[in-house]
Amino acid sequence: MIGYEERNPQTNRQVETASLTIPLILSFGDPFEIALGQHPTAENERPTFLAGLSSSPVFIQSNGRAKCLQINFTPIGARHFFRFPMDLLTDQMLPFADVAEPELAEFVRWIEDLTSWNARLDHALAYVIKRLRQDTVQRTPADHVLRRLLETGGQVSVTSLAKEIGWSRKHLAQKFRKDIGLRPKTVARVIRFGKVLKHAQNCCDIDWAGLAVDCGYSDQAHLIRDFSEFSGQSPEAWRARLLNGTANTW
Repeated sequence: MIGYEERNPQTNRQVETASLTIPLILSFGDPFEIALGQHPTAENERPTFLAGLSSSPVFIQSNGRAKCLQINFTPIGARHFFRFPMDLLTDQMLPFADVAEPELAEFVRWIEDLTSWNARLDHALAYVIKRLRQDTVQRTPADHVLRRLLETGGQVSVTSLAKEIGWSRKHLAQKFRKDIGLRPKTVARVIRFGKVLKHAQNCCDIDWAGLAVDCGYSDQAHLIRDFSEFSGQSPEAWRARLLNGTANTW
């Protein structure tokens, strides 16, 4: 959970790479302008909203008066908390009122009425714990597959995972997308990409070809393609902006 408040009225821009996080954004100030894979405009204003998994980077712009509470869920956690299939959110950022059941809508109203950050965070934490403890959603074979992908850094084949649970590869892809939000092959790619980012952020001199092999890519060209899709820029461009302190802006 993250509390975020801007106090300097000026245009602020951020970019978030593709990840396996499903965020719920509760807005108390001016809404963000936010879009998938492209720079947002005023038509992309988002007040309180819920975002699903996507393979595209997220571009965010604010006017310096944004204020929000962000609750980040894993795909499995989100399905157990919101209690609907995760493919309903894939590649989307939906107004929370459009997807929230009455109990969740009441939770958001409570948060919006609070004026203290400590009170907001305490109430949100207590409610999330309470709702997850009341959870009746069943675990699925797709959950096992996701855990295996995470354990192996996205380097286990989808075919072998399908055999583990006794499904065909096609059936696994369909059920996994419904329960998790993306197909298993895409999730494996996002996991490998996340590993690359982690290593690249901590290295002074990067051997991209070696890093590609270490993180499970067949070659550097494969890494470059994923980097472009998930971040919107090349590895070298991202690295140059990281050194300039602007890697997460646009």
